[in-house]
Amino acid sequence: MAGRPVSLRRVESPRGSDGPRSGERLAGGEGRRFSREYAAALLSGDEVAAEITIREAIDASLTTAQIDDELIAPALGLVGDLWQRGEISVADEHLATEISLRVLALQREAVRTARAPGGHKVMLATPAAELHTVALRMSSNLLREAGYETVMLGPDVPPGSLACCARRHESDVICLSSTMAGGGDQVLIAIHEVHQQRPAAGFIVGGRGITSRLRSLPGIEVCDRVSEVVEAVDAIAQRADMN
Repeated sequence: MAGRPVSLRRVESPRGSDGPRSGERLAGGEGRRFSREYAAALLSGDEVAAEITIREAIDASLTTAQIDDELIAPALGLVGDLWQRGEISVADEHLATEISLRVLALQREAVRTARAPGGHKVMLATPAAELHTVALRMSSNLLREAGYETVMLGPDVPPGSLACCARRHESDVICLSSTMAGGGDQVLIAIHEVHQQRPAAGFIVGGRGITSRLRSLPGIEVCDRVSEVVEAVDAIAQRADMN
């Protein structure tokens, strides 16, 4: 890989590898092996090795949430940290992201279910100037698996366009992800715009860019892990059904 050599010792414990809450934690050495091998595959730019690791994890009956929270997200967090420290190049970081996006497509195909949609529509996007969508695509996979209809708008969506789409598609929940410093302000602007055109919509936010100000606002669910998104959407949908 380009840039200064990266010690694979760091891959032993990617940041965030504490995993999902109790009951969802990966099993012992096997889980650690999958996590280590996936991170190593990203750092070496080896798409085939990354796919093999995910296929083995699926075959070992790991859930989508476990794979997202304990394999993919920590490995990408490690890649992001190495890039910020200048130990790998931006091209390396982009390659790791693209590999993970392709792995998510593989994962989605592997866990297709016949569960009927629950009647609620979830729109997913990142606000203006935010380009990172991996967590959103993980969330979309989980929500589809849970029976929700999803509309993925992707990265860098201007607030006015987001609001128009939310109204046109009659979205019940809007999921916004922000990883960049200062991104919380863009999330607030996006929420305000959507409220003007789709006042009944609920909001879920997540990512490193989410500030304490956002966490303190009523009516906004904050997810610290991708695996929490289904529970958060369920809560919003249940409140909407009772109104």
